[in-house]
Amino acid sequence: MVALVTGAAQGIGKAIADQLRSEGHQVIGVDRQAGVEAQLDLMDLEAIPAFIEELDGAPQVLVNAAGICLTRPFFDVEQPGFSRMHTINVQAPLVLMQAIAARLIREGKTGSFVNITSNSAFMPKLEQLDYAATKAALISITKSAALSLGPHGIRVNAVAPGITNTPLTQGIAKQRAEIRGVSPEETLAPVVNALPLKRMAEPDEIAQVVAFLASDAASYVTGQTYVVDGGQWMR
Repeated sequence: MVALVTGAAQGIGKAIADQLRSEGHQVIGVDRQAGVEAQLDLMDLEAIPAFIEELDGAPQVLVNAAGICLTRPFFDVEQPGFSRMHTINVQAPLVLMQAIAARLIREGKTGSFVNITSNSAFMPKLEQLDYAATKAALISITKSAALSLGPHGIRVNAVAPGITNTPLTQGIAKQRAEIRGVSPEETLAPVVNALPLKRMAEPDEIAQVVAFLASDAASYVTGQTYVVDGGQWMR
């Protein structure tokens, strides 16, 4: 089965692509960076439908793992940064789901979409107001897409990781350290120490949950958000 994974060059996206390959999927890794099967700039929303139409067949698995996070105080949130984050974190996943679902329906195939959101969607964020907002929006879109696409045999779910050992997390720690005048380790330690499991997730731990949702083992699961955060956000 063909799976398309965005953000596949590093971090959680790369771990997901590797996990799906290990389970026998033919993976199309998509990223703006080199080292993947296909380079695509998700800021160019108009290019996405054409990209999907040019594939040999519609991927039956889609994982929207690409995302960006800008870390800055409340009064430093500005329109260009918010707009860029919204385009990549919210609009691009929606356009990809629309384009792939249209092909699946046309080709008479079912599918499974998994959107990578964040547990930040459920909590106030001191220095990531707009990041949290985009991730909350993606959860809402996941539910609505599941409602619309369910009759066509397309399941749509989300995975909300907590703090994970990735380049993105390390970059956020550096940005927070500059804002707060402390070391990056000092920004991470309180979060990790407050977790019931007392450690960050590894990307492959997120990938395994995604692979489950993409598989037939989750054939009756749709419209759900799986929180994978070591117990940080218990609801």
